[in-house]
Amino acid sequence: MRDEDAVRHLQQSDNYRVLERLQPPACYGDGEPATPRIGLVIDTETTGLDTATDKIIELGFVAFAYDAGSGRIYNVLHSYDGFEDPGEPLNEVVKNLTGISDDMVAGQQLDDAEIERWLGKADLIIAHNAGFDRQMLERRLPLAVEKNWACTFNDIDWQAEGISSLKLDYIAYRLGYFFDGHRAVIDAQATLHLLSRALPVSGRPAMSLLLEKARENRRRLFAVGAPFDKKDELRARGYRWLADVAMPDRYGKQKKGVWSRVVAGPDIESEEQWLQTAIYAGKAGFVARDITARDRYSVREFHS
Repeated sequence: MRDEDAVRHLQQSDNYRVLERLQPPACYGDGEPATPRIGLVIDTETTGLDTATDKIIELGFVAFAYDAGSGRIYNVLHSYDGFEDPGEPLNEVVKNLTGISDDMVAGQQLDDAEIERWLGKADLIIAHNAGFDRQMLERRLPLAVEKNWACTFNDIDWQAEGISSLKLDYIAYRLGYFFDGHRAVIDAQATLHLLSRALPVSGRPAMSLLLEKARENRRRLFAVGAPFDKKDELRARGYRWLADVAMPDRYGKQKKGVWSRVVAGPDIESEEQWLQTAIYAGKAGFVARDITARDRYSVREFHS
């Protein structure tokens, strides 16, 4: 029996789910975009999880053409994958997770010119967990600071789409494909493939929804100097404790550690009113910072 016939036979039953190995196509859509834009899906492998001190050991990206209006993805324009020697031995956790050895990175260096050429062309940079990849990339290649970013991890409501885990390999499985992950360009290809798919509940193309979220007006609220006994209310409301962020309170005194959350367009006014009444009893206290795709997921969200 041919593979195609076997797949068709299994799909006719509710007892099986068939997954396809990702074989990245050179083109996702025929024709030409009405409003052409260039996207860059990027992924990094690093010496650890500290965006302030750890180093990139592998960087991969896939550049692609898309239509700004519909979000439809067209052809893949370029792919890149490169290693960089961090100047120190890799720890065993990193080796086991990524499959990257000290020998693979020894003497290697990222091609800054090639990476920056495509960063310069990109209208939007996308990562699965952009809060990590953007901050790593901005330290290594300052051109990334100037770009608009979006995140497939945070900017799509996977729970609403019936997908309970935000791990890239699990999302891929739920969307009908699998891949050998934890290498930079492969993860970038898998993320682009995700964006080409229709979401399982809404039926919307993932890229279309991502663009909508990237254009959304958002505001980061900082509950500076919030009373200690309000912490449970803040946590229940979705605020997160940022232990390393320091901000002046209403008396001008610098406070390290602050509760914060991001609120989108129609919810901004009501959330500010809640803070003013429920947390500060009508007194001035919170700090608000408007966040666009240019600053989103950068350290600039938290520090002026």
